Amino acid sequence: MAPRSVAGLAETRPGSPRPDPTRLRLVLGAGGIATLSALITAIVAPPAPAAPVSVATPAAPATVTQQRPVQYVQLAPGQSPPPGATVIDAKAPKPITVVTTVPAPAQQTVVVRTTQSGKVIP
Repeated sequence: MAPRSVAGLAETRPGSPRPDPTRLRLVLGAGGIATLSALITAIVAPPAPAAPVSVATPAAPATVTQQRPVQYVQLAPGQSPPPGATVIDAKAPKPITVVTTVPAPAQQTVVVRTTQSGKVIP
């Protein structure tokens, strides 16, 4: 058998088409974006708050304060207020917010809210 040249080999063997890498590139790209998103979320998201551990004293029950909405209604001339309603003069002073600081060791700010009549809102 006679030796063949490289140029002749390419002509005699049928060329096999290479697979299209586009689909694999898209899958790898989507996976990379999902991984990067998960990493960024893990880094940026604040950690969950740890529950305070109290060994010496029992846990105090949590108090929940609920602010009741105050609804002001202006009565027409000759109209009477509903039973139990507080009537406030329109010329009365506006509500005042007083901020009082508590001495140490608490170091917490207490905000006292009042209505136009001076009643403290819980």
